[in-house]
Amino acid sequence: MSDLVVLALKLLFLALLWLFVLFVGNVIRTDIFGRKVATNEVGELQPVAELRKQKKQRTRSDKKLPSALRITKGKQEGLTLPLGDALKIGRSADCQLVLDDDYVSTRHAQVIRTEAGYVVEDLGSTNGTYVNNERITTATPFTTTDTLRIGRTLMVVDK
Repeated sequence: MSDLVVLALKLLFLALLWLFVLFVGNVIRTDIFGRKVATNEVGELQPVAELRKQKKQRTRSDKKLPSALRITKGKQEGLTLPLGDALKIGRSADCQLVLDDDYVSTRHAQVIRTEAGYVVEDLGSTNGTYVNNERITTATPFTTTDTLRIGRTLMVVDK
């Protein structure tokens, strides 16, 4: 082969190598720092009067809803956390439930209170979130009869 073809192949290989390094760096950065949230995903601000009204309505329906999330299997078995409006689960220190599990993402999932009850939402985790051994892709209702699996950790809600 001519020297020009060999030089072109070397430059192509070098360019592909740098693209791979940049891709890996981007994956690591998004895993550590998370993704950027667009302003339209945050939601609208509500007046204080509406928030108080919603809080009063929630206290009436709170008697029916579960009050705690209990870990039934895993490294933190027996741990019980109170459920609030939202409970973020993952390995990051900013999560309310920090799981010491190699199969859990930095920000793995969240349990959110709705008018109908609690729902579990996967936050784009690598290994997935499972309700009753079925992988979820959208917000899924979560009741006292369901089992939540994140990594090797199993959880249930208690009243």
